[in-house]
Amino acid sequence: MQIADRHAYVERYERRLREHGHSPLTLGWGKPGRESVRFEVMAELIDEVGAVSVLDVGCGFADLYDHLRAGGWHGSYHGIDIVPALLAEARKRQPELSLVEADIADYLSGERDRFDVVVASGVFNARLEAERNEEHVRRCTTRMWELARRAIGVDFMSSRVDFQHEGAWHTDPAWALELAAGLSRRFRLRHDYMPFEFALAVYCDDEHPGNVFGGHR
Repeated sequence: MQIADRHAYVERYERRLREHGHSPLTLGWGKPGRESVRFEVMAELIDEVGAVSVLDVGCGFADLYDHLRAGGWHGSYHGIDIVPALLAEARKRQPELSLVEADIADYLSGERDRFDVVVASGVFNARLEAERNEEHVRRCTTRMWELARRAIGVDFMSSRVDFQHEGAWHTDPAWALELAAGLSRRFRLRHDYMPFEFALAVYCDDEHPGNVFGGHR
């Protein structure tokens, strides 16, 4: 993320944190309960591919970890975020977790530090000023892909709506499909859990012996 956009992003979330504390409102996620729906979409992908390690991009309070644990998942969770105050709150709640201040676009990781699944939820919804949103999303998802062993999962606010929030970025699902196709031949778009959001899952294993992808043999 460009410096100007990063400063605006950090200021926005730290201001909300002062106003709302540990709350979905701080993350701009609207009414309580909706975050559980988003988390469940990611949790289903994690369960589907049998992931035992997850990198949560834009982890915020690391609430996804709580959701996964409540569902019986016992893998290794790692989170990164660019907002120091959110990470500080997350570390107070979950001091045992690996939570790092980092931007996914330039996040460095060795081969041993790759993850079964890399997810980003609620990360790409702000309209940027210093660069085009599409280029930012493409750069970040490409890095997510490089760090993933089995799949990546990303959600977006949809452009297929009758109202768009001022200052928000609504991604075109058709554009997102083209993005996925540039990474793998095996991907899925879900526009079935909220009318104004969608999620993209892209699978690392796109081998297809007998013209059937491995996950469906």
